Amino acid sequence: MSIQQTTAPAASTSAPASPATTGFRDPAALTRWLKIFLCISIAITGLSIVSGLLELKLLNDMQAGTTLAPGAADSNDLRQQIIAGGRFISFIVTVVIFAIWIYRANYNARQLGATDMQFSPGWAVGWYFIPIANLWKPYQAMREIWQASAMPGSWQQQPRGPILPLWWTFFLLSNFLGNAAFRLQLGAHTLSEHIMAGSVGVVTDAVDVVSTAIALVLVTQIFRMQMVHRAADAFT
Repeated sequence: MSIQQTTAPAASTSAPASPATTGFRDPAALTRWLKIFLCISIAITGLSIVSGLLELKLLNDMQAGTTLAPGAADSNDLRQQIIAGGRFISFIVTVVIFAIWIYRANYNARQLGATDMQFSPGWAVGWYFIPIANLWKPYQAMREIWQASAMPGSWQQQPRGPILPLWWTFFLLSNFLGNAAFRLQLGAHTLSEHIMAGSVGVVTDAVDVVSTAIALVLVTQIFRMQMVHRAADAFT
């Protein structure tokens, strides 16, 4: 699935923002590292899809009574464990960097002149870890960051970027399917149940690739909008 990048609002169309303070922290390096790990996540998840399809073939062959090559099952298990380990490490690092990036993006939007923002930098991150509220609060916080980055001086009148609901929909769908696949895998006892769990797992990985790709575009757009305003402030 291709993701078409929307055009970020140009700085020339925004209302005059308050002069940027010296507190603005250059997010270039942080954004670069986040994009790198998002790309790594996409690559590893792509490998997981391929590995999952190979495992499904193996399970279907076993169900059909096909004689397996010597060591095929052990090789499959080892491959799956290696990929799972890589995904876990990549996930942890990406989550940490993304949390820092969200905090920085919220903070910098304020330094560019955005006032009366509802979400503090800390809570823009913290709401992801609050059950139930994390179904909508993180989206609202990211929408506010988008609006404040697009037009710091009058962000309340700035419409949300069209990529935001797309990002949040796939984010929630990926988490829902991941939870379902995990529960199916835990409760699987027969070959048919393992095949079902594996099939849901592959679908989950495919959705996760799309979700991560959308997040990559979103991060890039917010970064570019903030840097455009920062550059404009430097000349005022």
